[in-house]
Amino acid sequence: MIRMLTAHTREIDDVNGAVDDIMRQLQLEEHLLRHSVGISSFHPEFMETGVVGAVGAALPFDFVGGTASATAVTGAGGDLMLTVSVLTSDDIQFRTGACSLAENEPLAAIQRLYARLAPPFTEKPALLFTLAPVMADFGGDDLLAALDAVSGGIPVFGSLPFTPTPDGSGIEICCNGEHHAGLLTLVALFGEVNPEFYLTTIPDGRIIHQKSVITKAVNNRIQSINNLVPLDYLESIGLAEQGNIAGIGSIPFVLTLDDGSRVVRSAHSVTKEGDILTYGSVPQGAKIGFSDAGAAYVLQSARDDIARAVAARGNADALIFSCDGRKWPLGSGTTGEIYELAKYLDRSCTYQFAYAAGELCPVKNREGRQVNAFHNFSMIACLLRSGG
Repeated sequence: MIRMLTAHTREIDDVNGAVDDIMRQLQLEEHLLRHSVGISSFHPEFMETGVVGAVGAALPFDFVGGTASATAVTGAGGDLMLTVSVLTSDDIQFRTGACSLAENEPLAAIQRLYARLAPPFTEKPALLFTLAPVMADFGGDDLLAALDAVSGGIPVFGSLPFTPTPDGSGIEICCNGEHHAGLLTLVALFGEVNPEFYLTTIPDGRIIHQKSVITKAVNNRIQSINNLVPLDYLESIGLAEQGNIAGIGSIPFVLTLDDGSRVVRSAHSVTKEGDILTYGSVPQGAKIGFSDAGAAYVLQSARDDIARAVAARGNADALIFSCDGRKWPLGSGTTGEIYELAKYLDRSCTYQFAYAAGELCPVKNREGRQVNAFHNFSMIACLLRSGG
């Protein structure tokens, strides 16, 4: 069994005050069990002022975290905030590590990191929690393929941390005092974890525009759609004007693959050549459509597909992430998803929520087998059995 403890602070400038807030709420001396790990989400200013480092140093166990444009825990939510969840258990063990994907060959770095956490011929983890970097040519699907190769397909849950800045600058991922934008953090959970996963994403009825074909692509780089430069294509269907796209991250791309399966992608940037860089893979030959994902749909899916489902589960705590792109249609009501979660979850379970640039959550394939998958414009939840 796993118990989740949560805490938050809005104190950005007073480092000691922020640490006191967190420690007072966690009450570790009363609630801590044999094995523990801390997971944090925070506005970038908390890193700049030293609050993140001080909170991590004050906790007597491993600590990982990442930036977010908004975050929440049971009873509190908002943008200028730092949240901490502590997973603690007598029978579940946690091993934590990190490696830099920005400075190393990613596949080799991931292989070395996993081997440190789960050496060959030893017990395999039951779950891998990850905070992973946004990289131009190594997307979420590449990360999952690498983790599947070294772990044999162990369930992976987590996110690509993000920031509220228009250009995505200021991203930080941290692990036990080390922090930078290119850091990959893994928390391996050993024992009878038995996680449950929930996902809400773009339904077929929300896809607009006639589906076209990605005629040239490499990894997570779209180079042509219907044999047109991507920007020209988007301009032809009214999603770009004079070579510019306003809020490209809020336009979900719905891909239909050769096997009939469907994935959602969103873009993080456009190159000077007009290529679109996405957070996940975009196979050449896939059909591509676009989604009309308005505020009403975003709030309805958060409420009906996640909040109500998690609340109904009972006797479980939850880690929840939502794509930052889902926040954009909400306009001035950007904390709307947080309020929907709070209405159903504040009285029923302990949870931590954060926005992200991409979401990693297992799904069932056509044969009913659970497989790891990377998502955009989705909200995901991992439920863990809670104990007294």
